[in-house]
Amino acid sequence: MSNVEIIKDESLTSISGSAPTKMSHCWQSGHQRTQILVLIQRRHRERFEKYSSTLELKHPCWAVFYRPRSEADEIEDNGLDPKSASFMFLDIALEDLGRWVGPLIKDEWTKEEVIVTPSRNVDEFTPTKWTTFRDPWLDLIETLPLAKSPTSIQGKVWVTYPSSNNDTQTSNSKQQTNVDSDFAGKIAGFTHSFGQENIPKQETEIASKPVQTTETTPFVMPTSPVSIPNLGGGNPKKSENLSTKTETKNENLSAINISPQPVEVEEKEVVSNVTINEQKPDDLPPKKEENDPELEVHEELLETIKLLKAGGLEAEQILDSPAFQEVSERATAAGLDVWNIFISNAN
Repeated sequence: MSNVEIIKDESLTSISGSAPTKMSHCWQSGHQRTQILVLIQRRHRERFEKYSSTLELKHPCWAVFYRPRSEADEIEDNGLDPKSASFMFLDIALEDLGRWVGPLIKDEWTKEEVIVTPSRNVDEFTPTKWTTFRDPWLDLIETLPLAKSPTSIQGKVWVTYPSSNNDTQTSNSKQQTNVDSDFAGKIAGFTHSFGQENIPKQETEIASKPVQTTETTPFVMPTSPVSIPNLGGGNPKKSENLSTKTETKNENLSAINISPQPVEVEEKEVVSNVTINEQKPDDLPPKKEENDPELEVHEELLETIKLLKAGGLEAEQILDSPAFQEVSERATAAGLDVWNIFISNAN
């Protein structure tokens, strides 16, 4: 079980800025992070304050809970009773997002986009579109007016640190020469940015001249996402690239944040007719027996695409996801038309 710490007088932004140094014992530089909005029933807030600690997360995450006051009437006018809801703004590693939202999706929570805008008579901030997971018992809201930007809401922040067991596993995974890309279970994490390439050990050369003796360059965690090879293949990096990473190890310890996107609230979004989802009866895969391996990998492929979409990934990001790449290779080997399946379900 992970550890939870409550930090007062902080915000999502301030925690993000101090995390690389204050959480150095469990922080991995260069990993990708995102922010989501979780609309929960007010009576369930206490449970969600500790929810992250019940999951096997690989990175720290933090959240603030906001209770509307001056903007409560505007929120109610937009369709949601603020007295029945609690607004949870969560900052989480993209790799852990699947573990976090998986149980919610299983309980039929709704994934949607909510535009957060400034409420009346407050300082302006840029409206942003947030990926949102909503308790099915709460009413739909498309535009959420707030008195301040979600990332600047200051108060108590619930910070969840990975358990010591996960820290040990993370440390060991840095030394592995093979990538573990198994998609374990339906709600496994999206290992989007932290795979390890095979780093060859430098062979010690017998130096004829003591002055030219070279020392083995220690491995340094990259400061940007590392590409994950498919089923271990790929050429090793040259020692020149390794030394370059060594020189930049102290330049940037922060994560790569995929923040909610700014939007223009005056313009209505135009929903285009998407025809690539249409599938003719002749194109449908033939029915398979229940224990047919081809049917099993087909269902796993569909479930993988569904979970990655639920985690907020776009089609291009899904294609780059190691979780999708691993199952797609097995699906291709089983004779499935992976591309058509992807096109039909990823948009």
